[in-house]
Amino acid sequence: MKVYKDKIVVENSIFNAVDTLRCGQTFSYKILDDGTIFVVSGRHFAKVVVGETETVIYSTDIDYFYNFFDFSTDYEKIKREICKIYPSFDKYLFYGKNLRILRQDPLQTTISFIVSSNNNIKRITKTLHTLSERFGEKIVDDLYSFPTLTELKKVTKDDFTQMGCGYRSDYLVKTIKMLGEKDFDMNYLKTLETPILRQKLMTLRGVGRKVADCILFFGFSRTDVFPVDTWIRKAYKDFCDKPRTDEKISDYFVSIFNNLSGYAQQYIYNYMLFSAKEK
Repeated sequence: MKVYKDKIVVENSIFNAVDTLRCGQTFSYKILDDGTIFVVSGRHFAKVVVGETETVIYSTDIDYFYNFFDFSTDYEKIKREICKIYPSFDKYLFYGKNLRILRQDPLQTTISFIVSSNNNIKRITKTLHTLSERFGEKIVDDLYSFPTLTELKKVTKDDFTQMGCGYRSDYLVKTIKMLGEKDFDMNYLKTLETPILRQKLMTLRGVGRKVADCILFFGFSRTDVFPVDTWIRKAYKDFCDKPRTDEKISDYFVSIFNNLSGYAQQYIYNYMLFSAKEK
């Protein structure tokens, strides 16, 4: 990997941009017909060009995107450690083995995953794009920054409903109001231990255990969580035949993988998703 003032050049053998962006971590990106990818995080913007052997990330804020794509973390070591914990895990690395866990803005992640609850990717992406277009700031062409908390406070329930949020509209307005309170200051939340932060997040409207764990993992970089969805429920049967609730399934995996749980979850999720598509 080489880092320059205005770009990062990274080998495809250690980073797959498409797998990283398409694995459900984020919805704020756009892939053009020629393969060029535009990524928006808050008010930050990057252009990602994937070549045959390497990927180039262009931005005016390279430090931000070096951190955003988590390039300081040794993922080869993480994969080795996971396989030491669970030797037969190797098969789950077949798909998405070169993805990375994005270090995203907690506010954007919180709103995005409330919108994502019981929703499909196409609708989620459209809703968040419209939200940014109407209440964020134009960055370039038809790309807009994700609204700040101050800008989000201007969004009404009717606005969210018009954007296709349905029953989530009320949740979003109430959650945004709570996020403006002292007890939900993001810098304060970052100081809390994972179990306490999870309970805090679950007091927000529209945030249950799965959404809370997604926010913890993708927004607060807590790797000791294991979000459970349909694909993880199916994968769980390969690990254990004891019936469990989603919460207990999550706890079961965390008991195995500990601080590597989030990474293990993403590898399992990608394996289940893409292996199913091939069948």
